Amino acid sequence: MTILVENDGNIRIITLNRPEKLNSITLEMATELNKAVKDAEKDKSVKCLVITGKGRAFSSGGDVNEMGEHLPKAGDLFYKLTEQIHACFTTILTMGKPVVNSLNGIVAGGALGFALAGDYRIAGKSAKLLSAHFKRGFVPAGGTTYILPRLIGLGRTQTLFFGGKNLNSSEMLEWGLVHEVIEDKYLNKRTLKMAKELASGPANAIAETKKLLLESESLSLEEELEKEREKNRDSGNSGDAIEGIKAFLDKREPEFE
Repeated sequence: MTILVENDGNIRIITLNRPEKLNSITLEMATELNKAVKDAEKDKSVKCLVITGKGRAFSSGGDVNEMGEHLPKAGDLFYKLTEQIHACFTTILTMGKPVVNSLNGIVAGGALGFALAGDYRIAGKSAKLLSAHFKRGFVPAGGTTYILPRLIGLGRTQTLFFGGKNLNSSEMLEWGLVHEVIEDKYLNKRTLKMAKELASGPANAIAETKKLLLESESLSLEEELEKEREKNRDSGNSGDAIEGIKAFLDKREPEFE
């Protein structure tokens, strides 16, 4: 299996599983990953999704050996590969569940998009991020041209693509690509702790917040504020809000359904 899928209570953990190849992405892996992410989205027992990589890398990007097998038409492979990766990327962004990405080691190339699409991103101290697309002679894909400018702006995205900038974990944190950097030996523990916190949170409020953030790029100020108002009202009238307010008044932690 090119990916591993396991549950820790109501948390689904998907692990890229080609450690001997730095979890480079073949068409088979991309297809399995896309299916696993969609299954997590549909499974009502899953309250939070974690994505990580096994071994020394989250993922080094597309598998160059597989590309070599498709020469001189490697682009035809890319077209099939990106169909799967883009579908996975879109599901992570739009699914009504929080996604925590645990970034260990190298994060590169075609993996950048779905690696950065998570709602909360935690990197190990040894993590390194790079584009590498131009070194292989092709246009960036995997969702990178969508997510990177939104996270770090056009200028820094250009630095990654055209300047060939490699980022260490401290720079990833400084640039806003990750939310935390953790000693490698504590990465899994911290990731699971964060996932449990999100899994126990108000599910509907989290889902609607993801939608609002995603739509904010395309809506006018007036449209976004009106949507925010409506969703704030709806969540305020929900059982989760009742529990949250009562918990505060009772001086206890909330227990959301």
